Amino acid sequence: MATTNELITAFKEYVERFDKEVGPKEFGEYGTWNQHVVRKMNFDEFVAKYKLYKELSKLYEEILEEGATVSDEIYRSLQEAATDLITRA
Repeated sequence: MATTNELITAFKEYVERFDKEVGPKEFGEYGTWNQHVVRKMNFDEFVAKYKLYKELSKLYEEILEEGATVSDEIYRSLQEAATDLITRA
C-alpha cells in the first residue's frame, strides 16, 4: 500500500506532468492529451485513480509473468487509468 509521502510525491509529479503535457488548468477542468480528453484531478481523485492504476499494473505484470493471456478488459482499464494519470502503461 502506498504511503502518504509516496502519494503526495506522485500527486506533485502528476500536476507537473499535466501542466506540461496538457497545459495549466484548474482542478476539475478538461484538456486534451494524446487525442484523449482528460480532467485535472484533485488530490482525492488522484489517489483513487493512482491506487487503481497500481493494482491493475501489478495484476498485469503477474499475468504476464505466469504466461497467461491478458483480458482485454484488464488491459483497457490499465490504459484508461494511465491516460487519466497522464502517463503511459
